[in-house]
Amino acid sequence: MPHHDRRRWIACIGLLVSLTLPAYGQEKRATFQFEKGDRVAWVGSSSTNIGVWPKTMEFLLRTRHPELALSFKKFSTGGGTFGTGVQNLDKWLDDFHPTVVVFNYGSNDAGAGEKGLPQLKENIEKCVAKAEASKARVLFSLFQGADVRKAGEAAAAKRKLYAEAQLAFCKEKGWPVVDVFHPIDELQLKGQKDDDKYTILRDTIHLTDPAYIAWGYYLYDGLKVKGGASELALKVSSNGVKAASEIGCKLDGGSVPEDYSYVRFGRIDEVLPILPPGPLPPRAHVPLEKCSPYLLRITGLPTGKYRLSVGRTKLGTVTTAELKAGINLNTLVLQNGVEAPWDALAKQIWAGKDLDKMGKTKWNFSLDRE
Repeated sequence: MPHHDRRRWIACIGLLVSLTLPAYGQEKRATFQFEKGDRVAWVGSSSTNIGVWPKTMEFLLRTRHPELALSFKKFSTGGGTFGTGVQNLDKWLDDFHPTVVVFNYGSNDAGAGEKGLPQLKENIEKCVAKAEASKARVLFSLFQGADVRKAGEAAAAKRKLYAEAQLAFCKEKGWPVVDVFHPIDELQLKGQKDDDKYTILRDTIHLTDPAYIAWGYYLYDGLKVKGGASELALKVSSNGVKAASEIGCKLDGGSVPEDYSYVRFGRIDEVLPILPPGPLPPRAHVPLEKCSPYLLRITGLPTGKYRLSVGRTKLGTVTTAELKAGINLNTLVLQNGVEAPWDALAKQIWAGKDLDKMGKTKWNFSLDRE
């Protein structure tokens, strides 16, 4: 083989290897996606029993993915370990017949320290075996981080040990797992840096409600659920208000005068990525807006500022440049500290009511030139 052909052949082999082998530091991750009609069982200890992080997940999934038609049920003794799961899973699975089991144990297991790690892994395997025997898919959510000032250094260190052991074990076995432990830990550190009095804990182990909501957002974000956005793009001209793009929503009528002094239009959202009822965690450290893409874009308006309102609620003042680039309505709600016009509906959905309102509720939007 000629020397230049041999070099070309070696280069091709090198390229093939670089395309097929994972880069240094990259790990093969087990992926997970919810499927239409899934029956989701939340199985865990006291944090699961308190219920704020599961309700946050239910809220996010129902409002952003109504087409999945998911159902949910919580199972907990009010505390416990993976051993508690082993003891109770047969009864719980028979009661609900879930297609997905989300496990959240480990924070109490951590009390056994390093010597308890083999038992942790054994009990995790038994829990997975029971779930899979019932034809359910499994998903793991790690547990919460800590404020060392309240939890104590020894307890916090044990929880970190168990969180990282569980994370590594799930990856080794190929079970889908979302690491919420480290983001919650970071939330404490960053929040404390902003304000030394900040804490994620209500006692020595359990989170505050805002921190539990953060947990739900971290879990949802970690799953990378496909879709979930509502985006309406409008073109305003002398011919009126027209939809340039409708994703997860649709335009329902509109009007604009010749001087463009105002714009009126209706919007019906099949996907409704609104924020859950508060109090919410700090937006600087939690992906509230990233996971709540409630978007509006408008082109064709003359340069200036417009007051944006939904019904009687003023969300804020926006420029035509901002409207052209696109705005997240949830960003306006958060940065201006206003009560969202859909707050009453959010509370109902949080309570598991009015779940059929997505795609049926019309919001009347107004833009008035300032």
